Amino acid sequence: MARTVKIESVDTQITNYVSGLSNKNKQAVLTVVKTIAEAEHDAEYERKWAESVPLEDARQHTLDTVRNLFDGKSRR
Repeated sequence: MARTVKIESVDTQITNYVSGLSNKNKQAVLTVVKTIAEAEHDAEYERKWAESVPLEDARQHTLDTVRNLFDGKSRR
């Protein structure tokens, strides 16, 4: 005779687990989840901008642009 295994979704398992926690423990879980979400956001930002212009090149470009603008105005 085969036994039927009840498979719950991860969302259902989390909901059942968290609903049984005290308010203090719920707050601790929320803090952990928030920290993980922020870390994921930061990692995505880093991945997105990793291939961008290096900071020093951007600074040099800005400096050159300001110098060119200043030189153009001082000649008038």
